[in-house]
Amino acid sequence: MPALGKAGYSLLEILVALAIFSIAALALTSGVTTAVRANNLSEHFTQATILAQDKLEALRSHPFSLTGGSDVPQTGFSRVWSIAPATPQIGVTQVDLSVSWTDYLPHTVTLSTIIND
Repeated sequence: MPALGKAGYSLLEILVALAIFSIAALALTSGVTTAVRANNLSEHFTQATILAQDKLEALRSHPFSLTGGSDVPQTGFSRVWSIAPATPQIGVTQVDLSVSWTDYLPHTVTLSTIIND
C-alpha cells in the first residue's frame, strides 16, 4: 500500500510540465513558420530567375530588334528590361533585366548580359 501523499502528481508539477510543454510548442511553431516562409521565398526566387533567363534568351535570339520594355509574364511577377547599345564598348549591347514580386516584402532579381552585335 502506497504511503500517504505519494499516490500521484501534484497540481504544481502538472502546471510546471504544461508550462515547459507550451514553451517548446511555441518554439516549434515559430520554427515551422520560418521554414515555410523560407521555402516560399526560395520558390519565388527560383521562379523569378527562370522568368529572367527566359526573357534574356528571347532577347538574345533577336539581337537586331532589341528594345527596352516590360511585361507581366506570370501573375504576381513583373519584368522590366533595358537595352544599352555600344556599352561597355562598341560592337556589343548590354541588356539588364529585372523581375520583381511581392510576398511579405518586395523582392527583385536582376540579371545582365552582353550581346555581340
